[in-house]
Amino acid sequence: MGIGVILPLLVSDFDLLDLSRVLTLAMAVAGLNLLVGHSGQVSVGHGAIFGLGGYAAMIPVVSFGWPWWAGVLLAAVLSLAFGILLGIPALKMGGANLGLLTIAVAVVFPLLLIRFQPLTGGTFGMFLPSPAISLPDSGFTSRQLEFWVCLLALAVVFVALRNLVHGRLGRALAAVRTSSLLAAANGIAVNRVKLIAFAVSSTVAGVAGALYALVVSIAVPDSYVFTFSIALLAASVIGGSRSWAGAIIGAAIIVYLPTLAEAFVGGQAAGNWSQFVYAAGLALCLIVAPSGIAGAVTSLLGRAFAYAPMRRAVVERSTDMRTTSTAP
Repeated sequence: MGIGVILPLLVSDFDLLDLSRVLTLAMAVAGLNLLVGHSGQVSVGHGAIFGLGGYAAMIPVVSFGWPWWAGVLLAAVLSLAFGILLGIPALKMGGANLGLLTIAVAVVFPLLLIRFQPLTGGTFGMFLPSPAISLPDSGFTSRQLEFWVCLLALAVVFVALRNLVHGRLGRALAAVRTSSLLAAANGIAVNRVKLIAFAVSSTVAGVAGALYALVVSIAVPDSYVFTFSIALLAASVIGGSRSWAGAIIGAAIIVYLPTLAEAFVGGQAAGNWSQFVYAAGLALCLIVAPSGIAGAVTSLLGRAFAYAPMRRAVVERSTDMRTTSTAP
């Protein structure tokens, strides 16, 4: 956190744009981690909820001159309401219906944005003529201020989700993830717990989408297509769906993988190569490292630190035995 505070003073505004994107996407992936890693549910529509937050912030800021923070608050409220309205029927139907319903939402959402052109700008979307997050007389650039706002928002989200997971609701989520039947037999309201998790996850995704749109100063339907929802889900699994650090790793993959693909492959093939990496990464993590990159690194470090004392004890014992055997 301390490094993050001084980082905007050390890097260029161009790099800060990408870093701010990583922070906002990490928020969305962290919200998805709550759903996937801690409650055992799957959403393939978080890209649409991310986009809902983006447009919920951009429309009042661009069209009605609202301050940026009011747009973010509106995005949080609308995303929460959308999560509840989407989750109630899906959870009542049971089974894999939440995943199927979110797939439908992810496919339909960009089409709705184009359909309601007077409100959303249609295919061309909405643009901010000037940075929304700025303090003209502060001496700091808008990119620096955006980074600090996104960093603060990510810290608040991480702390809130961590407290939630380690609290009473988190214990209920763990029970539901292990076995819904056993959780219900122990008096846990399974559907209510799942709905709370989905609503919280949706709210976080909406706030992240709002900040992302304000940072990049644009919201267009092509940014929220179905493949973006797949990328968010892949980032959650590859980074580590039960790790908050994994959310940052997954977000960094989303931001920097296309750049690497463009550098090594170039042209039209870069996008296809990125999708291939997402698919391959998902498959590898599910087979080799189910806990993702963050979980695998944590496990390796744990083994390394556990091995060092054991090795030291063996060496000391061997030395004592040699000393004893050579004593007169």
